Amino acid sequence: MSEQQVKLENWPFKNGEQAQLLWISSPFSLNHKIMLNAYFRANEVTKKVLVDWGTLPALAIQHFYVNGDIRKSVPPMDTEQIEITIHPNLVMYSEKKWNIHGTKENDVSRSFIVTNQGKKYILPLIEVVRSILAPNRFLLYRLFESNSFPQFFIEQYELNKIHLAFSSNYDLKYTRQEFLYQLVWLLSRPDLRNIFENIAFNFMSIGILKFDWTFTQPIIIRALVKQGKYGSTILKVECVKNKILPFNEISFSHPGLQEHEKSNEAKKYTFYMNSKVQGTDDITLNVEVDGTTDSFDLVEMGNQKHEYTSHPKVTKIQKKSAKQRIHEDENTKKYYFEDKGDRSTGDVGGQQLVRGLEYNALHEIQLQGELQDFINVLKILEQHSQISSIRVIMDILPEGNGERKFKYLDDGTTRRKYVIAEVYMAGGKKFNIIEVERENRSLSLLILSSNMFKNWNAIYTKLLLTLVNGSGFWHGGYLENIKNNNVDVKRMKHSRKNITYRAESLLNKLLKNIAT
Repeated sequence: MSEQQVKLENWPFKNGEQAQLLWISSPFSLNHKIMLNAYFRANEVTKKVLVDWGTLPALAIQHFYVNGDIRKSVPPMDTEQIEITIHPNLVMYSEKKWNIHGTKENDVSRSFIVTNQGKKYILPLIEVVRSILAPNRFLLYRLFESNSFPQFFIEQYELNKIHLAFSSNYDLKYTRQEFLYQLVWLLSRPDLRNIFENIAFNFMSIGILKFDWTFTQPIIIRALVKQGKYGSTILKVECVKNKILPFNEISFSHPGLQEHEKSNEAKKYTFYMNSKVQGTDDITLNVEVDGTTDSFDLVEMGNQKHEYTSHPKVTKIQKKSAKQRIHEDENTKKYYFEDKGDRSTGDVGGQQLVRGLEYNALHEIQLQGELQDFINVLKILEQHSQISSIRVIMDILPEGNGERKFKYLDDGTTRRKYVIAEVYMAGGKKFNIIEVERENRSLSLLILSSNMFKNWNAIYTKLLLTLVNGSGFWHGGYLENIKNNNVDVKRMKHSRKNITYRAESLLNKLLKNIAT
């Protein structure tokens, strides 16, 4: 991996040209993913490059990049490396309009003015996110999910010890010591955690990544600084120092930590990857691709360091042994995939709704079985005077983490479908109704609504992903999370009566919700 380049697929400059990173935009949602615009300049021409939010750890302001390789960057001339202690009472928030050099585009510069030993330094807000609040991709994406930690782990505290019981939603690679230390540092500092958990609410409310410096303890950094006409700017935080972990031991459990006993039983399925990525071939980052790979953790961990005043013992707690099937037979299902070498720094979990969410005309949809019954219910519902319009999204369930049975019907090969109906009432109220192919399961209909603006696509994505990962059960923890974020959640059991009766029942349910 050390000899490979990790290159941006949409790099707009010629081979060998040094391009300087001038500006990193605020994050925004595009096609159900959190994205950034990075502005590079070479030969007096500035060009905008769209990148996934997860690429942020590899981006450094004013640094030079060649051939789109984000693994290597060269700092500008006349920089110096200094150590700065950021005292909470010596920090001031700054916000001003900014013209992006070489373009007609404007943005807003958000930064903190830090005073240290009588000198003032400009610390970009995005650099605080990259280096202090969310120094790895897992934390970066949790920034935009309100109260999402309970989906990934349960915290248990004892004297001088913390235990994290991770769920299958938490990628096993993030149980490495450096990631655990970063997570525990965040969890154990109330001021830090409060800032982190409030960012999602602000982002969903106003669409802007913004926060106040409400840290209560000093933070020591080693940073690369450049003197400019507006003062000294911190280009890159290279190390966060003297981080205190108030525990002697960090223990954790994870469903992926199981002892395996070899079994004579044949495998139920196998995966074959025809890979075109071999040896030292370059890896290409493609913003059109969902998901990510382990490789990019090496990028983000290599770009900055974190130093701790102590190093608590890390203990893995393994569960009971599981069978390991080592051979195949004629009943083993075989799945073949083509790996063209394209990768993404997008989130492993929340971005796996494969084709995105597209609306379908209600009268054109032709399905089978219970989903067609639901469509017929919607067609009747649409005729009522209380209904203004109905928009429908239809697709297959997302992949989930690993091989999940629920994404297939009982035949083991047909992908399970879902339908989302966005129902607009005559009075302006909107309901979001989710129906999934059940195949004799007791899975209820979900009815969501809110009086506040919501990124509904992100909520759909997470709900369906947790449904797959939860083996066909609506994730109670995530439902509680969105309830706490001002989303009303109602369940509705299915009826065996005719579709006219079911349409009336659904309408009454919606009207009752409006009345309350």
